[in-house]
Amino acid sequence: MKSVLALGFIAIVSLPLAARASLITGVLNFGGSATISFGSIAFNNSNIFNINSPADTQEGGFMALEGSTGVIADITNPPDATGVPLDIPGFITFGAAPNISITLTFLLAGIDGAAGCADTPPAANQECTPNTPVESPFDLENTSATSSKAGFNILGIEVDSLTGDTIPITGAFTTPFTSTNFQQLLAIVDGAPPPVGGSITTSFSGQIATVGAPEPTAFIDLLTGIIALGICFGYRKKSASTDSTGL
Repeated sequence: MKSVLALGFIAIVSLPLAARASLITGVLNFGGSATISFGSIAFNNSNIFNINSPADTQEGGFMALEGSTGVIADITNPPDATGVPLDIPGFITFGAAPNISITLTFLLAGIDGAAGCADTPPAANQECTPNTPVESPFDLENTSATSSKAGFNILGIEVDSLTGDTIPITGAFTTPFTSTNFQQLLAIVDGAPPPVGGSITTSFSGQIATVGAPEPTAFIDLLTGIIALGICFGYRKKSASTDSTGL
């Protein structure tokens, strides 16, 4: 039995690297351009984003992706509403790691509340989460009377298509508006009767972080099979010995 298990272990560690591809863990930082409108976040440049460089701007396995690109899908409500489970495979994909993708599972609602959206005159530290027609994912904050920032958060699952392994992720996106307060942003986006409105294009920064430990599938199945084979082999060997001795 020991020899069977040893051979099985050797077989696993001897698999080609491509066959043993694994999840990427750590923290990924990236950026791009997006157009925000009523109920929609459209990512520009054919949905391509740039992964930050040099490598030390990333953490863990994501350091190997520095300087490469990926693709991110647009978010449109409906159907991508806040506060409800989502299942959007391939929400984020990576050019340098084609077996790795992010499935979007949740678009978190903003937490700042709608009361501050009516604050006037604009001033630093004012906060707002629009709630028309439903709770927005955006938390808006004035950084001064004439500037602001917006952010939203997601939950998802990183998937390795070669092994089936998965690991949860959190994601945070921020957009700076250096010469526009959030009252002006709301006037632009909600300037016409919904669902028409206007739009504003801005740069964005994104961060994806893996959470917890990977959930392996393929290798657990393989190892389980090898252990079962070893047990069966040992049982058959013992049975043969018993038959030959009469014990």
